[in-house]
This record gives sequence, C-alpha cells and structure tokens, in this order.
Amino acid sequence: MRLMANVTPQVEKLFNALKQAGAIGEEKAISAEKATAHSKLPKAQCMNAMQDLEKRGVIKKKTKNNSVSYYLAKTELP
Repeated sequence: MRLMANVTPQVEKLFNALKQAGAIGEEKAISAEKATAHSKLPKAQCMNAMQDLEKRGVIKKKTKNNSVSYYLAKTELP
C-alpha cells in the first residue's frame, strides 16, 4: 500500500528499514552504513532516499565528533 503518492519505492523501503531497526528518536540514531545495510538498497539510492526524507522532515541528522547518525523524527510518512 502506497503511503504517499509522490514517495519513491526506495524512500519507502528506507523508511520502513529505519523503523524496523528501531531508529526512532535521537538516542537510537544509526549510521548511514547501517541504514544502507538494513534497507538493502545500493548506497547511492539509500543516500538519495535519506536526503528526500530529510527534506520532508521525516528523518533528522545527529552529528557527534566526526560521525553522522540518522533517526526518524516522525513515525509515519506525511
């Protein structure tokens, strides 16, 4: 079932993978590498999907030292 008319299958797959990985909330943020592994998407597609979700405000970036982690800010696609 399509949650949003203009969401690509890759964005939907990444969103579901982050949700299943438990990356809900800043304290449970995961790296881009882990997000790529969980979603089973090629790295470029995963990063593009991440940018799309970030633009929509669905995921947020957390930076600590030199590492970047991502987590879901919303548990549903708008």
